[in-house]
Amino acid sequence: MKKKWQLVLMTLAMYSLLLMISDQRAQAGFWENVYNGYEQFTNLPEEVNKLQQSYEQTITELNNAKENIESFQAHNEKLIAQNQYLMEQNESLTSMVSQLQKAEEQRTKTQKRITTMVITGICLIVFYFVLVRIIRYRMQRHSRM
Repeated sequence: MKKKWQLVLMTLAMYSLLLMISDQRAQAGFWENVYNGYEQFTNLPEEVNKLQQSYEQTITELNNAKENIESFQAHNEKLIAQNQYLMEQNESLTSMVSQLQKAEEQRTKTQKRITTMVITGICLIVFYFVLVRIIRYRMQRHSRM
């Protein structure tokens, strides 16, 4: 235990000697550092206020961004619903156009068939009259001879 005390006293003596021999500017720097620390400590409330204002501004911007995101999401959902409605309407119109095209094809087929039948009928009637005239002419010629 005695050696321990001797070591402590020896360390204190060396430390004291070191402080006395050291440069005087170290003490001036010490007091300057204390003054600067005090000055920084007194300026701390201003910095806290600035940080708080910056925090509040960031919170405001964040809330604005959240509102923008919500409005964009609502607009996007509205557009998706509108797109689905338009797709359904497009499918309906496509099927209606398909039905109209089929009906048009059917009408065209029927019209061609009717036209063909009318032309065939007219040709048959003309052919009948021509044939009857030919037969009469031959019969007349044959009876004269």
